[in-house]
Amino acid sequence: MSPDAMTVRLHLRRIRVVDVTVDLPERLEVVVEDTRRVVRCPHCGFRTTRVHDRRRVRVRDVTFGGRPTVLIWLRRRLTCEDCSGRFLEEHPEFVLGRVSHVTRRLARTLVRDVNRLPIRELSRRWGLGWHFIMGLVASWSELVVAERRRRRCRVLMVDETSLRRRHRYVTVLINGETGEGLGVVRHRNSQALSGFFASQGHRWCRGVRVVVTDGSEAYRAAIRSHLGHATHVVDRFHVARWFASALIEVRRRIQRIGPHGSRPAYDPDVFRSRYLQLRREDRPRRGSEEPPRTRPCRPPRAGSRLDPLPAPPPHLPSRGR
Repeated sequence: MSPDAMTVRLHLRRIRVVDVTVDLPERLEVVVEDTRRVVRCPHCGFRTTRVHDRRRVRVRDVTFGGRPTVLIWLRRRLTCEDCSGRFLEEHPEFVLGRVSHVTRRLARTLVRDVNRLPIRELSRRWGLGWHFIMGLVASWSELVVAERRRRRCRVLMVDETSLRRRHRYVTVLINGETGEGLGVVRHRNSQALSGFFASQGHRWCRGVRVVVTDGSEAYRAAIRSHLGHATHVVDRFHVARWFASALIEVRRRIQRIGPHGSRPAYDPDVFRSRYLQLRREDRPRRGSEEPPRTRPCRPPRAGSRLDPLPAPPPHLPSRGR
């Protein structure tokens, strides 16, 4: 095996540097190849060393010394000596797309930067396609969700939301202990939630101890059939909302119904207290002992339209005199 042509390593396993074609302050291009000599045929599994031809594939890499780096991979096209089939070699350090190709460490960098920058900005910085970066994020999200679903979940939180208002409702499932999302299922009926439980398996369902939902009857039916052993809890938001709605309805009925031949009773204090149950304890209502918060008055700006003009100094004579 011949040594590398450059003194600085790329720190990529199973990669040998062949030549440095461009070494400029603004960019760097390096020719690399795989260190393996024997490759297994993907069709029959026979090992072969016969190379039919080589193709140059441009692979984007992370910046090297602050310079954009491109790896020119001499990808071999081999011929199997057993089945006479031809195939292209694969490498674990490269992520190949239809048009764009990147190294695996650059793919991890792109997925990490998506949390801070939009995909359009990353596409402009790295010179990659928007759909290619979105595909990387989607594939990485599938791996993360699959890893989260394999873990044990004791507290399961289920809620519904709409990707478009009053259209395209989905069911969101979250691990209550870690706060990590477990998945987003289409629709908000019992069949959607039952399909998720069936895909997780009986072992995972037996580990769930508490299920928190919004009181939906469809979710309740799915929980009874798959998580009958778990404790079903209704979340605090919907309990407070139902309680406040009932109090408001009682107040309206009392105020609007009066004796026969008289006008309905109306109490301003009762009317102003219709949302008192939803107010936080540290925010008292108006009329309490604590004075209401007031915004500080801003001092007038100098030279404004309503401010009088400053008088001339006494030692300067007036122009009209």
